[in-house]
Amino acid sequence: MRATVLGVLLLVALAAFARLAFTAFAYGVPAWFDEELNPLINLLVSSQPIAQIDARQYGVVVFLVFDPAVRLLGTNLSVYAASVSLFTAVLAFALAARRYAAGDPARLLVLGIAWSTAVPLLYVIAQHMVDAWQLLFLSAALFLFTGSPRQQRFAGIPLAFATLTKLLPALLLVYVLVRSWRIGLIGVATVAILLSIGQVLYGSLMGIGYPLAMLSMGGDTVARWSTHFENNSVRGLLFKVAAGFRLQGDTTTYVLDQAWYPWLNALAYLITATLLAYLLYAAWRGRSVDSSQRRSIEFSLAIVTMLLISPHTAQDYLVTALPLLAVWPWLQAHRLPQPWPTSQTLLASLAALLIGVFVPMNIVARFRPFDWLIDLTHNANNAVFVDQVGSAIGAYEFFGLPGLGLLLAWLVLFRLERQSAREGQRERSATKPSTAPARISASAAAHE
Repeated sequence: MRATVLGVLLLVALAAFARLAFTAFAYGVPAWFDEELNPLINLLVSSQPIAQIDARQYGVVVFLVFDPAVRLLGTNLSVYAASVSLFTAVLAFALAARRYAAGDPARLLVLGIAWSTAVPLLYVIAQHMVDAWQLLFLSAALFLFTGSPRQQRFAGIPLAFATLTKLLPALLLVYVLVRSWRIGLIGVATVAILLSIGQVLYGSLMGIGYPLAMLSMGGDTVARWSTHFENNSVRGLLFKVAAGFRLQGDTTTYVLDQAWYPWLNALAYLITATLLAYLLYAAWRGRSVDSSQRRSIEFSLAIVTMLLISPHTAQDYLVTALPLLAVWPWLQAHRLPQPWPTSQTLLASLAALLIGVFVPMNIVARFRPFDWLIDLTHNANNAVFVDQVGSAIGAYEFFGLPGLGLLLAWLVLFRLERQSAREGQRERSATKPSTAPARISASAAAHE
């Protein structure tokens, strides 16, 4: 029976990976090429210095990866980008599986099926997006951070590469600095080296001036994406709820009084500060509870916190939550940090389902709740929701279901972190030497 189950799982896993590979090469040229790669193409092809970058400009790591392709292939970059995205996704899976599913064929195959069928990854692979690289960098950092002391030393390096692909993973560098300042400093030094390389090859805006340029545009970025209808960060969810998930006519603009904006903005910053403070507190007290399971929980909490406090979290960035699919089953199977109650298992499963979906979106779109939600929020005539079979991702994200998954994931990790802290405290109490017997013996000897 076990061999039969494993055989079926293997066939499903192969089919899921074949679909993932087909998705990588079936799509055409993504729109983001023009937005993000034009500065590099203009520099290398037309010798135009990079004098301006957009608020969404990817970092120097993207330029370094695409630089040889532009020199050899010109602007025909679609197949190259698809190959890089697929390769990084597979390598990220290999690292996660090596750490959390080695020695258990069933868990390995289930993880492979879930990984390959996760809608965020399929979306990113289809669009050849650099978020697949982010998945690799974070998976590598998690692999190193939970490994031997020698491996842990280098965990900051992939985080530096992630930060200079998209800036948001800088939060994980901050977390690592608090958790282990030596690891964090290696990451910061790697950031400095990469920026120096960008300075030499591409100029100031992709070198030392890149972080300053992005920070100077930060206010506009926050304002632009706070009310983006696909935003599933805490900020995006707040504006959606305040608007009652109602869009104006045939647009993606919320029906929301402008007087609410300052208050919602202040509330978003308050929640963001609270989530960040708890993460740093967990990192600080985790210094005295050092184990692979504790580090896995903390790092997973850092990923989910990163996605929640981001100015903008859409479908593509949810791919960075995939390592949770490896960490949670490993913890549950090994009863860490203590046996999982049924409620905790169900909550984690629901969170994973809302984030990953794992079935084609055109199937999800046929569920009646979509139609009911569209009618309930008076959006029936909006073109965004007219063809739900074709644009289900938009509806799924608009109604905040991935954001709900992130919030549930945070609750699961909050509980795991507290359990881990309590278990660590019990272990320290149990191993703490007692001086009471010695005092009693000395007293008795004096009496005699």
